[in-house]
Amino acid sequence: MGRLFLFTFFVVCNISFTLAYYYEKGPVKSLSKCPGYYCGRSLIEDGNNSTMWSACSSCPRGSRTNSTSACTECESSPTVYDWMYLCFMVLIGLLAQWYCIDSMTPSSEFSLKTFGMHVSALIETILSACFSLLVHEPYGQLSLKSCAVVQLSDWYTVLHNPNPNYDEVLHCAQEAVYPLYSIVFVHYGISVFLLFTIRPIVNKVLKNKGHAASRTIYAALYLFPILAFIHGITAGLIYYAFPSIIILLSLMSHAFHFASRTDQSWRALLYDTVSCVHNLVVVIGHWVLHGFGLVALTLWLQPELLAAVLTLVPLPTLLYIVLCRFTDPGKFHSD
Repeated sequence: MGRLFLFTFFVVCNISFTLAYYYEKGPVKSLSKCPGYYCGRSLIEDGNNSTMWSACSSCPRGSRTNSTSACTECESSPTVYDWMYLCFMVLIGLLAQWYCIDSMTPSSEFSLKTFGMHVSALIETILSACFSLLVHEPYGQLSLKSCAVVQLSDWYTVLHNPNPNYDEVLHCAQEAVYPLYSIVFVHYGISVFLLFTIRPIVNKVLKNKGHAASRTIYAALYLFPILAFIHGITAGLIYYAFPSIIILLSLMSHAFHFASRTDQSWRALLYDTVSCVHNLVVVIGHWVLHGFGLVALTLWLQPELLAAVLTLVPLPTLLYIVLCRFTDPGKFHSD
C-alpha cells in the first residue's frame, strides 16, 4: 500500500512539472497568449518602423484584453442597463442629500428656504452628471465609450492577478468595465466641488444663515466619502443588484410614509394623499423610483414583459390603502 502511494505521488508530481504553464516573457514580435484572464499585450513601435508586442501586463486605461491577449480599445456604447446603473448611482447621492435636508429641517419650518436647498441639490447633481460625461471619451459630448461588462470579476480584476508556475505575480489589475467604475468617483468629486460653489450662493440669496445653512453642507461632506467607499468595495455587486435594491427601498420608504399617519383609515389616507401637495409629490416620487427599479429588472431578465410590468407601479399604494385596516395594531391589542 505504501509503495502504491509513493508511485502515485511521483506520477502526479511528474505530470505537474510536465504541464507547467509556459508563456513568453518580455516583449515579443508575434502575439502570444498571456496567462490570466485580464493580462494582455499592447502594440508598440520601435525606431525601425517595426511593430512589437509588450510584455504581459495590464492594458492601458480605456482598453481591455481580448481572446488573443491583445489590448483593444473600448469602442462600444453603454447598454440601457448600464445607463440605468449610472442613473442609480447619481440618484443615490441626490436622494441622500434630500433626506438630510428634510431630516435637518423641522416640518413646521418647511418653506421657500428648504425648497431652495432641494432645488440647489438637484442642480448640483445634474451639473455634476453632465460634467462627468463631458470629461470622458468622446470628450465634450454627453455620451460614453465603454467596455462591455461580461461577468462579476470584471469589477474586481485586482483579485485575479495570475501567478503562473508560482514564479512571479503578474499585476494585471485594470478597469475592465471602463468607465463605469471610475466615472462614479469623478461624479462624487465634482459634486463636492459644486457643493462648495453653488450652495453658499443659494444660501446667501435665500438668506439662509446659521446651522440651517451649514448642517446640510456638513452632512454632504460626510455623505459623499461614504458613498465613494461603498462604491469602491461593492460596485460589482451593486451593478447586478441595484434593481432589487431600489425596489425594496422604495417599498419600505413607501410603507413608512403611510404608516407615519395618525389616521390609518383608507378614507383619511386617500384624502391626505390627494389634498396635500407634499404628500402627493412624495407618492409620485415613490412611483417613479419603483417604476425605475421594475424597468431595470425587467430589461435585465425579460424585456418583452416591460409594458405589463409598468402597470404594477401603483399597486403598493393601492394595497396599503385597501389593506391597512386589517393590520391596525389597535385591533390586535383589543382582541
